[in-house]
Amino acid sequence: MEELLNVVSEGIKKINTNIARNKKYFDYPFTSNCDHYYKLMLLHSQSQCWDQFLQLLVSFNEKRNVEFHKRSNDFERMMKNEKAGIPGFVTQATLTQIIDYMRTLEWKIDELVGVKIQNKEV
Repeated sequence: MEELLNVVSEGIKKINTNIARNKKYFDYPFTSNCDHYYKLMLLHSQSQCWDQFLQLLVSFNEKRNVEFHKRSNDFERMMKNEKAGIPGFVTQATLTQIIDYMRTLEWKIDELVGVKIQNKEV
């Protein structure tokens, strides 16, 4: 994820440098050429798109870089308590926590291995 953020940041720097170079072109007296104004507008549009994409990547990175601890004992204890109350019943809150924890673990596995695990419906 960090490598992707670095690549996108470098691309944004290149576009911003290109914008700055094209703005300097307008300091010269022969700037009545409309093509350069259009090119500058396109570069600004590109820059805005890449900035939004970078913000999206940063938000994904922040969501995935969460510290997590081994929680199997906690889940086991919660499930024992819930089954003791009503046999064979586990609350929706516990199931939601387990699923969120599993997703976090899958993200970590994806980052370490670099291979996407296929979702196979059983």
